[in-house]
Amino acid sequence: MKTTFIFKIVLSFFLISQLVGAQNNSYSVPNKVVVKNYYKGYKDVPFPKNAYKLERILPKNPNRTATIDYTDILQKAINKYKIIIMPNFPILINAKGLVIPSNSRIFFNKNSAIFYKGPAKGRLSDIVKIYNVSNVKIYNAKITGSKKEIVPQTGEWSAGICILNSSNIEINNFKINSTWGDGVFIGSENGSVSSDIIIKNGFIDNARRDGISITSANNLLVDSVFIANTSGTLPMTGIQIEPSLNSETLNNITLSNIYTFNNPGGLGINLNTFSSKNNPKKNVRVNVINYTDEGSNYSFGTSINDDTSLQNPTGTITITNAIWKNPKSGFYYKNSSKYDVKVILDNVKKYKNNKLID
Repeated sequence: MKTTFIFKIVLSFFLISQLVGAQNNSYSVPNKVVVKNYYKGYKDVPFPKNAYKLERILPKNPNRTATIDYTDILQKAINKYKIIIMPNFPILINAKGLVIPSNSRIFFNKNSAIFYKGPAKGRLSDIVKIYNVSNVKIYNAKITGSKKEIVPQTGEWSAGICILNSSNIEINNFKINSTWGDGVFIGSENGSVSSDIIIKNGFIDNARRDGISITSANNLLVDSVFIANTSGTLPMTGIQIEPSLNSETLNNITLSNIYTFNNPGGLGINLNTFSSKNNPKKNVRVNVINYTDEGSNYSFGTSINDDTSLQNPTGTITITNAIWKNPKSGFYYKNSSKYDVKVILDNVKKYKNNKLID
């Protein structure tokens, strides 16, 4: 069992390296007009009258340049009040991040922003931590991670927003950049699942790992998100769907109106972990609607089985109405020639040198 598990890890990384070309793309500034189709900037949301303004708990004349650490003070208020308004200026957060309790509603002001100084130190080094909770909504989040910090950092974790084993979560209108790990992580670290999740209207740029990683989800909608310039450590895709453990779940996942730009991989789906000798077959359902990729090594890649003699996953992956433009290596990479998951490509238009070729 141990040998098989190690073999799966080695093979998985080999296949991912083939998909993304095992290289970092140089940074490219996205077209602002295109980005605004997905993330228009701050969106006015009425603040509830009973919302607590976090500025009240800060010292008189607080630092407004994100150079003084207010993590512990802010966490105290977040633990006490269910509806909060972030300070209307940038704030500095240390390696602890901010832990969000159940039944929280968090509103970012027009000038609110979180700057995370880290350092990232492996698992659970996330910035906004939505762990084992329910009923959380966050509006207008702006988060800058520690990718550019000149300090020793380890691992490939430290997401801008991390949702673990949680339910009924909505992240609405957000901008995340320069994270040491993923921009957004949705799933589990222990074989459980996150359920009834909505991630919509966002811009993720320059994440070190993936723009969005999905490991275990039931009823997930990712809608209207622009993801650019992932670079630093594999897989380096715009969106990567990849369970970590066989007990995890990938059911009713919808990616709608997604644009991936200049990422080594556009959209990747790796189900090798769901191959098993003894466990029941896993059923997967993923729907991708209106997906555009531009300038990746591959626009789309799948690694569904690592060995056809094992108990392999079943289900469907459907991509409807897609535009794949100018990939550096190819449009679709797949390692598996025979598998039980049905991959359906419906109305996929492919452009090379801006000319329709298919």
